[in-house]
Amino acid sequence: MTKANNHVSKAKSLIKELYNSTDDFNLRTPLLKAYKRLEDGADVADLAAHAASAVNYIRKTDEITFTPEQDSAWRQLRDMGNLEVLYSDPKNNLLNIDEM
Repeated sequence: MTKANNHVSKAKSLIKELYNSTDDFNLRTPLLKAYKRLEDGADVADLAAHAASAVNYIRKTDEITFTPEQDSAWRQLRDMGNLEVLYSDPKNNLLNIDEM
């Protein structure tokens, strides 16, 4: 397995872990969108940053508290992301729900 495939697999695993760990629709929607985009071959670093930023924005605005496991998965996903994408305006990083 190549390094790129390992990154894709790791990102998918983290997204799936976060998705399955919550019933919150607002959190699940961008995670599902991110997973589908990875399936379609999107850039892992950019998508990981967008997904992590979207999840963090929703968690802060909706005042959602993560379990230690969720926080660990989110941090790992964030750390896989492209820093330029991650630290731009978080509202622009939300995955557009209307595209689903």
